[in-house]
Amino acid sequence: MTKETKVTSKYQTSIPKEVRKILDIKPGKEVEWNIVKGMVIVDTKRKIANPTKFLTSQIKTGIDAVKLVKEARNEFK
Repeated sequence: MTKETKVTSKYQTSIPKEVRKILDIKPGKEVEWNIVKGMVIVDTKRKIANPTKFLTSQIKTGIDAVKLVKEARNEFK
């Protein structure tokens, strides 16, 4: 899914309705901005009930979660 918004002169933008719905974003909820390999990933703060299951589900989609974590750690050295 691709959605576009404009950035205001104060560097603000609106979160598209479809994205708000998927991430369950409501007024006052915090969002996280993560940069991984030049890509920006926006997510909400939430606890993952079963982190192992979540990470292994990501691997099935072709994402190597362990590699991403190692690369992210190296970016902050």
